Amino acid sequence: RDILTQRSRPFLFSTSHPPAVAAACREAIRVMEQEPELLERLWTNTRRFKAELARLGFDTGRSETPITPIILGDTETTIRFSKRLFEEGVFATSVVFPTVALDRARIRTIVTAAHTDELLDRALSSFDAVGRELGVING
Repeated sequence: RDILTQRSRPFLFSTSHPPAVAAACREAIRVMEQEPELLERLWTNTRRFKAELARLGFDTGRSETPITPIILGDTETTIRFSKRLFEEGVFATSVVFPTVALDRARIRTIVTAAHTDELLDRALSSFDAVGRELGVING
C-alpha cells in the first residue's frame, strides 16, 4: 500500500486542493464576473504588447494568451537577454532546453491588467535596447 501511495501517478495527481487555494479560485471567479473591465484591460495590454514586440522585430510565436514568448532560438543569447532585461528592471525569465526544443529558447513574459501604459512602454523600451545590444533585432 505504501509504495502505491508514494509512487502511483493517479494517486499523486488526484489530491484535493487546500481550502485556501479553493477560496482564492472562488474569489478570482467572482472578480472576473463582477469586474469585467479588468479582463478588458488585460486583453488591451496583451494585444498592445504583442503588436509592439512584433513591430520591433521579435518573434512572439503563436501565443493567444497573455503569456507571450519571445523566441530567440539560441540558449546562451536567451539567458544573456533575460539577465540584461533584469538589469534594466524588467523581469522576464529564460526558457531553454529541455523545457523547449534546443533551437526554440525563449524569453517568457506575461502581461497583466495591473500593467500601466508607462510600465509597458518601459518594458518595450528595454526589449528594444537589449535586442539591439545583443544583435537579436536590427536597428
